[in-house]
Amino acid sequence: MFKILVFGAGSVGTCLGTQLYNAGHDVFLYGRQKLKALASQLSINGTAYTLPPKLTELETAPYNLILVTTKLPGISQAIKQIHHAQLNPQVIAFVQNGLIEQRFYGDFAYHPRFITLSLFNGYHLTPHQLHVQESQLGIQVENSATGHKICELFQSAGICCQITDDIESIRAKKLILNSVLNPLSALEQKTMAELIQDSSLRALFKQIIQEGWSVLHSDYFLPSPDVLLDEIYQIARQVPEHYSSTYQDVMSDRPSEIDFLNGYIVKLGEQNGIPTPYNREITQRIRRLEEKIAEEKTTTL
Repeated sequence: MFKILVFGAGSVGTCLGTQLYNAGHDVFLYGRQKLKALASQLSINGTAYTLPPKLTELETAPYNLILVTTKLPGISQAIKQIHHAQLNPQVIAFVQNGLIEQRFYGDFAYHPRFITLSLFNGYHLTPHQLHVQESQLGIQVENSATGHKICELFQSAGICCQITDDIESIRAKKLILNSVLNPLSALEQKTMAELIQDSSLRALFKQIIQEGWSVLHSDYFLPSPDVLLDEIYQIARQVPEHYSSTYQDVMSDRPSEIDFLNGYIVKLGEQNGIPTPYNREITQRIRRLEEKIAEEKTTTL
């Protein structure tokens, strides 16, 4: 049995933590608004689960695993809180949405059992239930001793997890995938199925993919832009009813990960002298939408 702390238990963290808890592991959830609204029972895709204990404060404890599932804008604060609580887990795992430089994780990047996870599923949590749409890729982890340990742990709880020999290329592909589906789901207010059924968006898909491929292909093994486009459509078909995490964040007036998606592609383009006008425009449109939603929330208060 593992003792596990899920830090930042929103949709993803609550789902993983609850499944691990109901598989017999000693799990604790630490989160904010979403977690506080949950009762002791949670329905995941129609099946009832018992929710793990919820923590209101972090206390020093000998965790086997800390699973950090907070969104990327909150990672630095999460690291500070974990350090302040003097937590020193055997394994620390971060959910990584695309490509992030190791230094982003501070001292934890040098932890002997530091690892990152790439998720390809769709998650949506409400106070009454959690809906998960699983893709064939599930959760991807690196081919290492720690990666195998994490994969075995998840699989023991019925969580789809796979080992990959080329995690960096997987992350690069996920960055391009997310730079298409995440912001456009928010801007168009459409599910994955609705996005790929809209033929008027296909040209924009191609432009965003081409720019991402142009800034990444020299450093990562990537298929052609046309193959990437087909793969994006395939993954979207596997989670047809899902609204992207960017849509969920923006509509809930939470900081989105746009600077780590299209904004990161723009940054790499600037560093390498590669124009990225479509990704720049998408980034700016999401920021304007965030400002609009924030103003509307303020007006209604």
